[in-house]
Amino acid sequence: MRKIGIVLLIMGMLYGCGSAKSVLTADKTPMATTLDLVNITDDKVMVEINPGAFTKESVSFYIPKTVPGTYSTDNYGKYIEDFKALDYEGNEIAVSKADDNTWNISNGTKLDKIVYWVNDTYDSEREQEEAVFSPAGTNILKGENFMLNLHGFVGYFDGLQEVPYELTIKRPLDLESTTSLKKKLDVEEANTDVFLAPRYFDVIDNPILYAKPNTESFKINDITVTLSVYSPNGTYTAASLKDRMEKMMIAQKAFLGDIDGTKEYNILLYLSKMDGKDASGFGALEHH
Repeated sequence: MRKIGIVLLIMGMLYGCGSAKSVLTADKTPMATTLDLVNITDDKVMVEINPGAFTKESVSFYIPKTVPGTYSTDNYGKYIEDFKALDYEGNEIAVSKADDNTWNISNGTKLDKIVYWVNDTYDSEREQEEAVFSPAGTNILKGENFMLNLHGFVGYFDGLQEVPYELTIKRPLDLESTTSLKKKLDVEEANTDVFLAPRYFDVIDNPILYAKPNTESFKINDITVTLSVYSPNGTYTAASLKDRMEKMMIAQKAFLGDIDGTKEYNILLYLSKMDGKDASGFGALEHH
């Protein structure tokens, strides 16, 4: 009998929007961020961020050291490689790395964009002395599965945490997303999703699971719940788990009473193969 582990992530839709203004850039355009899930190289994803025009010379960029819902120092910047800052002609600008999670960029007024590669955490958990807790980690499995806890992929510039983000994700055609992030609807490319977040906190508060379609939805009063399941060997489906999940959440709602601020919940269920290169930490990372 094959052993299957479970990694569960739970998240809900945020309805309040934070302040969306830039204090260091010349305009108020969103932080244009692109993840390429199609052209994977050495099990890594390329990320590109275009912040708009800076009005100061010294610019710092950060990847989170820790995130809400955990009590550990995970230094997600350790999974970033080949970080480059480019000017408007495509030339590299000098960058110095201050620590695992901080990059200082010179000539900020010439900065056009930054690009870097991201490693995932699941396949290296057993190699780390203090591994990232799996529900707060990331997975890159080309053409099959992407667990995008976005704090492991997307960073922020100093002073610009309140600027809105526009997150463009190029994906394999047969993989679909489950997330509580708001999706931009007028996107013409079939293999591209665009998500909108009012500020950086909302980016990291809303993970995305990309997998082959395996979802079920149900209603609890006026609350919509969607269950998305990734099962590596196809043993478990969202349909097979729907009834017990629905019973559990009906009981939770009855216990909580009139708490109705969140109208949409998405439950991301990741099942691990436990084969030494997959997630080994079990539990949940909860979100607003």
